[in-house]
Amino acid sequence: MLQIYAVAISHFPNTQLLPLLSCVSREKSEKLSRFHHQEDLIRGLIGDLLVRKIISETFAVPVKGIVFDTNSYGKPCLAIPDNSSFHYNVSHSGDWVVCAIDDCPVGIDIEKIQPVQLEISRRFFAREEVEFIEKAPSDEQRQKRFFAVWTAKESYIKAIGQGLSHSLNNFSTVREGSVEGWRVFDHCNWHLKAYNLDDRYALAVCGQRSQVCDTVSVISPDDIIRYFLDDPQQQNVH
Repeated sequence: MLQIYAVAISHFPNTQLLPLLSCVSREKSEKLSRFHHQEDLIRGLIGDLLVRKIISETFAVPVKGIVFDTNSYGKPCLAIPDNSSFHYNVSHSGDWVVCAIDDCPVGIDIEKIQPVQLEISRRFFAREEVEFIEKAPSDEQRQKRFFAVWTAKESYIKAIGQGLSHSLNNFSTVREGSVEGWRVFDHCNWHLKAYNLDDRYALAVCGQRSQVCDTVSVISPDDIIRYFLDDPQQQNVH
């Protein structure tokens, strides 16, 4: 069954950065350390640790035994423990890091709602989506609808794991004035659902099951820190 987790990083204690970097792979740690902005480092680090925590608890395996891989398009996947029925996806924006897990392909996207040139929708969205946005009664509602469509489209693109090789304007997430519900994309059934995690953000998940969770499980940064730093066995991942 689909499950969704979220971590708010606005009050993340910077003093824990270095100790936590020892809890991810050396390759990941080096990649994160190259970020110019500390906020990007924190988002990437928490995203990796959140997935490791979920996998460790789901399969009862130590964190240091978890190995990730990517598909031919670069979508991350679980290599060890080997379990083809475990799928996950991570997204982050602003103060939030989110993760969706399921036993079939899943995609998740979160975006902070902020002023955007709506002409972008005419370039990248399907006709039905553009009409849905432009018919909103106010500029504020148009902005919200833009990001509702954007996150829905991104969640599908991330679920199929083909990156930007899949054109954004050749499919529509909007049906009967909504971006939620069942859709047929590329001859396959997909289910879209939006979540109200934070009024300042748009959050959407795309999966293949009719059984979806109604809420998002929010995990505090302190829970992440305690899980990894209170147990020396969780450190020094390679």
